[in-house]
Amino acid sequence: MSALVDEIMRRYSNNENMFTAGGSHAIDPQTTFKAKLNNHGKLGTLLQHKLKPKSLLTISGEFDTKPLEKYPKFGLSLVIKPR
Repeated sequence: MSALVDEIMRRYSNNENMFTAGGSHAIDPQTTFKAKLNNHGKLGTLLQHKLKPKSLLTISGEFDTKPLEKYPKFGLSLVIKPR
């Protein structure tokens, strides 16, 4: 299953428009990949895998595509819920 989404946001306080496009794709019933890119060049990705019915492993990353000398951000999350 796949999904695509677009978001347009308007900030009147500083007269700024922001556009974000993203998508989601279920690789298999336990694994989902998501990505989004905004007009400022920030790219965010997420890979989520169900280990057990209520337990999730998530790996995420975000980096700025315009100034490539900046370091990207990475995240790792493990959620374990008892039955």
